[in-house]
Amino acid sequence: MRAVDDGPASAGARSGAGRLGAATEFGTTRWLSGYLRRRLGLSLARLRFHRVEFGVRCDVRADARMLVARGATVRFGDGCVLDRGFDLECRGRITVGPGTIFGHHCTVAADERVEIGRDCLLAELVSIRDHDHAFGAMDASIVRQGRSVAPVRIGDNVWLGAKVTVVKGVSIGDNSVVGAHAVVTRDIPPNSIAVGVPARVVAHRSDPTGMT
Repeated sequence: MRAVDDGPASAGARSGAGRLGAATEFGTTRWLSGYLRRRLGLSLARLRFHRVEFGVRCDVRADARMLVARGATVRFGDGCVLDRGFDLECRGRITVGPGTIFGHHCTVAADERVEIGRDCLLAELVSIRDHDHAFGAMDASIVRQGRSVAPVRIGDNVWLGAKVTVVKGVSIGDNSVVGAHAVVTRDIPPNSIAVGVPARVVAHRSDPTGMT
């Protein structure tokens, strides 16, 4: 996944060595342009989204959309990347650890709580929500039945492939990998590799050749 198109988005690229490598790989002019855009983008994001707390060196694209209710809490750690089309809605609490990267057109929505750890990779079009529509009553339209809510927790160093959907009440353990297009409907233990609809664990990262 390429989270940005004007230089490496990894946490390592934000170190001095990473910045030098980016200038060499992409050309000094292109790298400098990207650096200035990121600095300006963060300043503008802080002005536009005054209810959101951004850490230092965050990269926020200009077309990000964030709807944050009064009294809600949204925090991004240092060095997070929010690629184009990022969409966030929060009536509760959203926290994102440092160094986490969102690919283009990701969605994060919380009525209660969504926690995402540090150094995570979320590929394009990932959707994470702590709620869905209630639909138990047959004598009422679904749109009038309100929402069912349960918190979501994603650990550190988790990679979610393209178009993964994470539903309410799910916990994904540290160091896990979820394959593209999976729908995560139940907890995934740490260090797991999971795929499918619904997602199921097929291997442990200590033995990825043991996939079933």
